[in-house]
Amino acid sequence: MSRETLLQYLQKNGVISDADATRVQIERTKTPKSEEAIIREMGLADNLTLAKAKSELFKIPFVDLTQLSVSESVIAEVPIDNLKKYNAVPFERGNNFVKLAMLDPFDVQATQALQRRYPPNTQIQVHITTEESISYVLDRRIGDVMSTEVTEALEDVDVPVQDISAEDPNLINSSDLKNAPVARIVNSIMQYAVTSKSSDIHIEPMENRLRVRFRIHGIMTERLTLPKTLGPAVVSRIKILSNLKIDEKRVPQDGRFQVKMSSNKVDIRVSVMPTIFGEKVVMRLLESDTTGITLESTGLRGNGYKIFLDALSVTNGIVLVTGPTGSGKTRTLACSLIKVNDPKVNIISLENPVEIRIPGVTQIQINPDVGLTFATGLRSVLRQDPDIVMVGEIRDEETADLAVQASLTGHLVLSTLHTNSAPAAIPRLLDMGIESYLLASTIRVIAAQRLPRRICKYCIQAYPATPEMVENVTQNLSDIKNFDLIEYLKKMVASKKQKGEEGASVLKAPEIGPDGKPIIYLYKGAGCDRCGGSGYSGRIGIFEVLDVNEKISRMVMENITAQDIEREAKANGMITMIQDGYLKVLEGLTSIEEVLRVSKE
Repeated sequence: MSRETLLQYLQKNGVISDADATRVQIERTKTPKSEEAIIREMGLADNLTLAKAKSELFKIPFVDLTQLSVSESVIAEVPIDNLKKYNAVPFERGNNFVKLAMLDPFDVQATQALQRRYPPNTQIQVHITTEESISYVLDRRIGDVMSTEVTEALEDVDVPVQDISAEDPNLINSSDLKNAPVARIVNSIMQYAVTSKSSDIHIEPMENRLRVRFRIHGIMTERLTLPKTLGPAVVSRIKILSNLKIDEKRVPQDGRFQVKMSSNKVDIRVSVMPTIFGEKVVMRLLESDTTGITLESTGLRGNGYKIFLDALSVTNGIVLVTGPTGSGKTRTLACSLIKVNDPKVNIISLENPVEIRIPGVTQIQINPDVGLTFATGLRSVLRQDPDIVMVGEIRDEETADLAVQASLTGHLVLSTLHTNSAPAAIPRLLDMGIESYLLASTIRVIAAQRLPRRICKYCIQAYPATPEMVENVTQNLSDIKNFDLIEYLKKMVASKKQKGEEGASVLKAPEIGPDGKPIIYLYKGAGCDRCGGSGYSGRIGIFEVLDVNEKISRMVMENITAQDIEREAKANGMITMIQDGYLKVLEGLTSIEEVLRVSKE
């Protein structure tokens, strides 16, 4: 094995600059994390670049599973739970050998465990691959497993499913359902939701069928249809898991449970609602693992990121994140708490519900039924000696007033507000009855955000923008301070290609057309198996960050309109949400259609 480290190899081959290498080395002395983990966190190299570098460095063959047709019989020899546990995929099988693609080829324990799944004389030939490559194969297999298991379960249901009545509440119980066809159907639905990174599962009774839809990357998608007669049994199974009353069908019920799939622990919040055709179930999948959740990954960057980070570093004041439901406010606040989380700091949050669990943070679930509201909870929390308080939402005058008072008494308060833009948060709080002079002295920063879908990196393609699109983009970006569109595009494309960033090979610098006018390129996903033909995979935030400086504070005290505040903020260099979206469009991160769609929310 080479004595050269991964960092040295990347630096020698120009993937990482000398300055960035020094940053990694400095960070390495501060934390127990590996060089590779720090490189990933800093975004200096993508997974594909790192995997190929390790392949060259350690002389281990590299394989891209997305370019292969892996036989079903080869994968089926090992249970899928084991493959997910060890991040490995067998992709070729011979009489006395098996080729194994692994995320960590040096995981001897994993190799030995998988070796035991084959005859004693079978030779394991280890290859290195990427996380995306493994997920591509396993996610498709899990989708196939859901279809197969549901089909087999339905074949087992050869009699009409009986309804559960109050007179016979034990007709279906947890022990009966453990291996019943209905349990297999519910398990398959949840497993598919986890692997497809769905945020919600909707099980909806229709007039003559049971529809199962998943919200994937913010878009509802129908994936399964079940017989109407299965509705009561499926709902009962979910009620049992959630510890709800299975014989109560007249009123809404809310519950919660946790499932473990391989190494993933997922909290699931359940809402059951009576409808005219039966009970509808909506299950929200909540993140219990905060690994990989960083403020940088939200989409905040540049001067907006610096302003937001500076506001988190002070000891008092209010930091607000605004936007409609589903715009990613909760995740941004969670990332903010993770950023400032430290054993020396007492952090308490009030949430409804607690969606992302953060180790080291005292998280409190709001319960209005017993009188625990944001206002009453905040009043009590301030007696717990907090340094930082996170309030899930400011929705009334009492909560707003307590948040202001908390910030005035030396606490940093983080919260959300439902407004369409960052400047609009000021008049919204004034409407709640907060005095303008108090707002001017407490608000540090206001960030507004939306979540457009990210273009699939596997099928992204460039296309020349029409003259109308070029005019639209140019007009929207024209009032950014000290900004030249053509120069920006040339430098951005050159920089990304030089760093070897993911998807940089597709980017195109502007060209001069036959008519002497510049040709600007936009991007879209063509649609492939990995993104389900949609052209999108994942989401990315677009932001506008309002720095409430001294001049803005004076405008707040004078009750100046949101439009005037926005005009002043833009003069000071604020990039609006639509402008941030257009910049991410030009970088190939999202499409212009997505930015326009979410900006209307």
